[in-house]
Amino acid sequence: MSRFLIICLLLSNLFTNEIFASSVAPQSDVPQLDEPYIEIGYKSVGKALKECETLNQRELKLPIKLPPMEFTHHLGRCVNDKENYNDELQIEYLHESHGKNHYMIDVRPIEQKLAYGKLKRDGKKYKFKDGSEAVYFTTKSPKARGGFNILLFEKNGWQYRLSVDSRIGNHVTADVLFGIAESVK
Repeated sequence: MSRFLIICLLLSNLFTNEIFASSVAPQSDVPQLDEPYIEIGYKSVGKALKECETLNQRELKLPIKLPPMEFTHHLGRCVNDKENYNDELQIEYLHESHGKNHYMIDVRPIEQKLAYGKLKRDGKKYKFKDGSEAVYFTTKSPKARGGFNILLFEKNGWQYRLSVDSRIGNHVTADVLFGIAESVK
């Protein structure tokens, strides 16, 4: 008799959960944070990467490391400039409740690289094992509330720009960004 009662309770619980789950309104396929990004062409990082590789007719390697922080979203887009001057893969890592958890990877064909002038000259220099250099600088100024800490380097025919919100610069340091850059093979 007790086995019968246990089975009935289990079936009743299963049936009740099934009815409850089916009566809950389905959530949107796209989280609210993603919607504005999708409207301007962002999609999955994998799709954006493939699109840029096809556009530029060559392989693009991404860093395999990330900053030591939590992200809830990662999106990418391949910018295809019709003038062929500003082609770029843009990847954003975001956290829906912590706006300062913002990390970006921007990659351009070396033929369309950006110069950065004085920022690059005055920045902290790093050397890769192959002898190439990376430069770390910030866009934060005493008058501005925000800004980004940036590591700029060239590898495999691409110019990479790794950027992190300057508010977390004490957590994601220049050395951390350089470690991420070294993970590009």
